Amino acid sequence: MPYSHFDLEALNARLAQAKLAGFIYQHQQHMLILQEALSEDGSALNNFVQHELSSDQLGLQFGLRLSAQKWEFVIGITHSNQDRRYEIGAGNLKGDQRAFNLLYAFYNYPKGFYTISMPLACNATQLKNAIEEQLYALPEMAFLDSAVKTNPMGEQVQWMKAFIEQNALDMKVRIQTSLL
Repeated sequence: MPYSHFDLEALNARLAQAKLAGFIYQHQQHMLILQEALSEDGSALNNFVQHELSSDQLGLQFGLRLSAQKWEFVIGITHSNQDRRYEIGAGNLKGDQRAFNLLYAFYNYPKGFYTISMPLACNATQLKNAIEEQLYALPEMAFLDSAVKTNPMGEQVQWMKAFIEQNALDMKVRIQTSLL
């Protein structure tokens, strides 16, 4: 299902009715960004994750973009750490990255901003592949490989990657459900 039958206004109304965020920001005539994303119970969604050893932090924000008459699920990722030498300002965000400026403004010492996009109708495997190809493959994200914890089953889990993937999948499914 490409969701192409939804125009921006109808999509915005459905997302607002589903209470997925405290505010939905419209960027130009082709993007909607969930500001202050909410969890299923209506509480604030935890969209920040920090590496225990390196001080690297990632912030997640979710949105939708109309591209070639099809809706895409977009994830904005802010990366920061305590190294002030590489701090970049919100003015460095380009194009559609500017739609995510609210999350970016809340961050301490941001070092980078990345967007991941995929069809809204993609399945869980396609979502994971898009995140791997568009985020994990970046040299700046190598620290994610060292964020490992042992789960109750005794298995080593890359917990930051699991956090990103699970939050992205949950929000994508919630958005899709709101459009049924």
